[in-house]
Amino acid sequence: MAASGSAVSVLTPNGRRQTVKVSANTPLLQVLEDVCKKHGFNPEEHGLKFQRIVLDLSLQWRFASLPNNAKLEMVVCSRPQTGAESAVRIALQMEDGSRLQGSFSSGQSLWDLLTHFPQTRTPDLDASGPTPVCVYMRDEVRPALDLY
Repeated sequence: MAASGSAVSVLTPNGRRQTVKVSANTPLLQVLEDVCKKHGFNPEEHGLKFQRIVLDLSLQWRFASLPNNAKLEMVVCSRPQTGAESAVRIALQMEDGSRLQGSFSSGQSLWDLLTHFPQTRTPDLDASGPTPVCVYMRDEVRPALDLY
């Protein structure tokens, strides 16, 4: 394993420990989903806790301020993570440096967001054509294209 590789140990509600290898770009939600899949838990009903702090699952490993070989605990969430949708303000920075902004529901897809702005619409977009890509915190996010 590379020198920059890390691992985390997660204590599950059934008393078992699961070690998960993580990289700097691994989202904490991915760690939770991996453990839940292995032990048969629903990730929407659980969260991760480090010492006494419930972690923000949207963070990547590098931004979570966790030490290598951290010991996390899987806890039952007091409220489901798939809560009510709220309005969020999104800004897209285009390749030319211009910025597009708008308010969206948190439940809208990336494709909905991209097609909202006339500047990002491509009339000849098809399955064999170009696919738009968003870069979020150094991760490439590609929208699922429903072209039926």
